[in-house]
Amino acid sequence: MMLRHFARDLTRRLPAWEAPARFAFAMALVLLVLLLGLGLAGPQPVQLPARIGAFGLLITLQLLFLWGNRRDISPYHQAQQRFIAGDYHAARAVLESLPDQGRESVDALVLLGNTYRHLGQFQQSQRALGRALELKPRHHLALFSVGKLQLVQGEYAAAADNIYASLAAGAPDIVRFELGQSHFLLGDAQAARAQFLAASHHLEDMPAQATLLAVYLSQLGSSKEAKISMSSDHQQFWLDEAHKFAATPYGAHLHEMVQALDKGDSLSAT
Repeated sequence: MMLRHFARDLTRRLPAWEAPARFAFAMALVLLVLLLGLGLAGPQPVQLPARIGAFGLLITLQLLFLWGNRRDISPYHQAQQRFIAGDYHAARAVLESLPDQGRESVDALVLLGNTYRHLGQFQQSQRALGRALELKPRHHLALFSVGKLQLVQGEYAAAADNIYASLAAGAPDIVRFELGQSHFLLGDAQAARAQFLAASHHLEDMPAQATLLAVYLSQLGSSKEAKISMSSDHQQFWLDEAHKFAATPYGAHLHEMVQALDKGDSLSAT
């Protein structure tokens, strides 16, 4: 039964493979048949080596099958790749083209909600994320995404509440960066400082965020650095974020932070 299913699946997928992969797979199959014949009915001295060779070819066939199907990914993963690449219009097109039952995937809804946020479509983002939380109320990424949406819209208290809820549901400590921003923008320096310090250990792979966090800590009087500098790439990242949310209080705040850093205003450690 399993072999028949595999053969049917292979027959369906094989025409879409690249020509070299199809040729290599066919050659490996021919060699497998020959080695199996020798291993079962060949001269006694060659039976064991032939069986060992056949086993190796089976592994090769599995690798060729995975290689040939490497592009056969789900629409969700296609959208995820486009989202990571920053092509939010393409990600939205893929996600919106899913059938209704596909959109009921919590992960797909959260990705769609975050895509809408990056495109400035806040109402659509809220609807997608709200539906995700209806399906799974303690989905930590959905809770954080709602908090992030509220942060960029200037709803800082609500943002903090939802990010705290995401942490309680299992979100990683890296979300404390946005939690620190929420408290900072609420004027709660003590809470902001605590969250920024907690987040600082988790931003090794996010240098732009780490640099802005150092700016926040400097303004809060917690930076040990005498002077903070931001690379042009990191500065451009935050300028792009400020431009993306230019019509919101959060966008205006980011622009002010980059300007302050550029001028060296209030960035000396105290």
